[in-house]
Amino acid sequence: MKTLPILTILISVYGCNNNQIPNSINSLKAKITLNNDSAFRHLQDYPKIKDSTKFISDLIQTFKLEIDQVQDQNLNAKITAYNKVKLYGSDLDYFFIEYDYATGSGAAFPWKYQLIISTEGKLVKALSAFHFKFITIFKNENPFLMIVSASSKGNGGHEIYKIRGDTLENVYEGYYNCNLRTYDAHEDNMIYEPNELTLKIQDYNKDGFNDISFNGKIVFIQGRTNNGIWYDEETINGKLIKYSVDHPFKKFQVEYVFLYDRLSGHFKAKEIYTDKFGLND
Repeated sequence: MKTLPILTILISVYGCNNNQIPNSINSLKAKITLNNDSAFRHLQDYPKIKDSTKFISDLIQTFKLEIDQVQDQNLNAKITAYNKVKLYGSDLDYFFIEYDYATGSGAAFPWKYQLIISTEGKLVKALSAFHFKFITIFKNENPFLMIVSASSKGNGGHEIYKIRGDTLENVYEGYYNCNLRTYDAHEDNMIYEPNELTLKIQDYNKDGFNDISFNGKIVFIQGRTNNGIWYDEETINGKLIKYSVDHPFKKFQVEYVFLYDRLSGHFKAKEIYTDKFGLND
């Protein structure tokens, strides 16, 4: 991927006015203010946020964000990330903003938005993730954006995004395509250890391109009969055993491998991942 040259601009303070600002700065400002209805004008002040209340209000209004309103919510709402970033698939700059509105109903969890915005102030994608991370998969290339989508109960999985054209594209075919959960903190009959499986980057099939995997342990906090019935306790050698997170039924190491497919640019499951854990072996 090409690396753009760095342009250093020196502006004399003495006698400086708007007409003397270099065209590169003027053009960026003009693009952002070109359409006040659809462009987020606060980007002109980056990296400063001059008025956080106005910044958040305009962010919601400009990009029509649905906010689950609760009492005193505005007191805790905040911008938790505001960066200029590059993403795999493009050499263009994008603005990344995370808005955390702190609380709401379970259906609106995690009460956050992550926004990818072009330098023209146009929304590329609005996400609502539990948390995010920028990860480098291919050496000397721009990073991908990895997020964890999760419910208020603690069930969820990963998504990994790159830029394709002028859109944000999920290239990881695990959570939505294979219905594979890689985040589990919900103490029903099992959880993961750690709750978010650990990402590993490695060339598994030795084709010269890095692949990814998610690793950890499945912790069964209930037993299960051959008929698939879950149970919390049982008597073994005359002693009552109660299963819990601290005293699990069984633990199994897992690794879910997704190989990079050069044709689609996606990470696809190496095999079909099903319940292979032999609970009753």
